[in-house]
Amino acid sequence: MKKKAANGRGLDPAAPQQRARGITKSAEYVGSFVVEDLDLQQRAGRLEEQLRALKDCPRRRLVVLRFSLQGVKVYSADGETLLMAHALRRILYSTWRRADRQFAFVARNPRSPGSPLFCHLFVGLPGEVQTLHLLLCRCFQLCYLLAHPEEQAPEGEPTGPGVLREPLNPDEVSRNVNALVSFRRLPALGSMGAGDRQVESRAWRPGNPYCSPVLVRKKAIRSKVLRSGAYRDCGAESQLHQPPRDAGECQGETEALGGRTALISWGSILAESVWAFAGIARWVRGTPPGIALLRRDVPGAFLLRPEPGLAKRWCLWVQAPCGVVTYGLIRTHQGRFCVEHSNTEFPSVAALLAHYSAAPGGCFCRLAPGRRNPGYKERDPGGGASAWGDAAWAPAGPVGAQHERG
Repeated sequence: MKKKAANGRGLDPAAPQQRARGITKSAEYVGSFVVEDLDLQQRAGRLEEQLRALKDCPRRRLVVLRFSLQGVKVYSADGETLLMAHALRRILYSTWRRADRQFAFVARNPRSPGSPLFCHLFVGLPGEVQTLHLLLCRCFQLCYLLAHPEEQAPEGEPTGPGVLREPLNPDEVSRNVNALVSFRRLPALGSMGAGDRQVESRAWRPGNPYCSPVLVRKKAIRSKVLRSGAYRDCGAESQLHQPPRDAGECQGETEALGGRTALISWGSILAESVWAFAGIARWVRGTPPGIALLRRDVPGAFLLRPEPGLAKRWCLWVQAPCGVVTYGLIRTHQGRFCVEHSNTEFPSVAALLAHYSAAPGGCFCRLAPGRRNPGYKERDPGGGASAWGDAAWAPAGPVGAQHERG
């Protein structure tokens, strides 16, 4: 069945934008409101106040969001009727609020100047709204790289923060999976079923060749108890807990930039890619392009990358009101993370960033959840019609104005 646009006509299958693959997520749409004509720093602060005031708004509508490198489309709950479409070049800013489970982005209407802007507000589960925000931020970064290929990192240059995830939690993963991942033998007599097949785990005895970790792993693969990839990457904990995804989402995750960078929805890997501006080179003609992007972002935006040649050390750049400030981030011998010269330790980088995203304390500038789109355009090129964003719709928001059509 073809998807129906807001004007009632079916989508044109020949349009390349409509064939674009993407990642689909569900959320509840609250509405839209006009964003005041201020500079981005003032807009970000005022926007946070408005979102806080709307946290208990009862007006909501279940929708489906589809993210791709062309932009964001919003469909009805059945995924058939196109309600709203925003080309990425018309989206200025994305943010989220963990406490109130809110995700929002600021965009202009199609074929209209940069002012006025509208903020579109969604709510959902805490983990889901963060993923929505990270997906949009990652789209910002990938589209910037497509527009500036000279700033792409060369092959072999590490641009991510490295393996910052903790090892597999034995309370969350079965002991048999954990045994295979860590290459330990299965600990006791017993069996586990895989359809009609059984895998027996024998107690280790000296000279017993059938308890070798290698043989245990091979036997588990042959019996299809686990896929071999489940224990190849000890840091990919999130992949073991992901729900089944449809074919369209899997295709979206394999759509690569130069075969190296993809739009993915895996929580921890997606977060690290956004934090590190993954894919952007460290230096281009003596200039760090990531720092240049940071200077154009909102105060509190940050960039996290590993220190070259130093294990367990990262550099955290933060856009402060006075300019970009640098902090050292280290991993202790106990496996915890902290800011250099600070006694406060955290179990993960995500926990550290969440802590410093709260009220500012000490010498730290408060980290901002929002990110600016470096590819935002105040006007559409040519002023002609576009397949993206011509369907503009919004319910009457609590403080809002509806979109103009077209």
